[in-house]
Amino acid sequence: MSQVSRIGMLRRLACMVGMSAALLGTAGCGLEVGAVYPEMGYSDYPSDAYIATTEPVYFDGRATYWYGGRWNYRDGGRWNHYDREPAGLYQRRMQGPPVRRTYEARGGRPGAAPRRR
Repeated sequence: MSQVSRIGMLRRLACMVGMSAALLGTAGCGLEVGAVYPEMGYSDYPSDAYIATTEPVYFDGRATYWYGGRWNYRDGGRWNHYDREPAGLYQRRMQGPPVRRTYEARGGRPGAAPRRR
């Protein structure tokens, strides 16, 4: 085998390895879509319906909610939680569950007309 054919074969091999690496490197680019939230997913925070029907506990000047086994509060435009339960919130939690309101008529159907006999 001549030196020219060996150089050509090495170039082709290097080109194939380089193209394979580029293909594998770009294949995973579209897989990660959306935001990554630390420790908890966004669904682990109180829903709008929960916020609308639950009385908040004010602590450190923030409306705080006991939800999902921890105290959650809004911090600017996002949800946050206390890593360790503050003593004041622990005492409040031991007093009883949060006050929840319902806006449904008795019987579970809002706006249901009374039955006539």
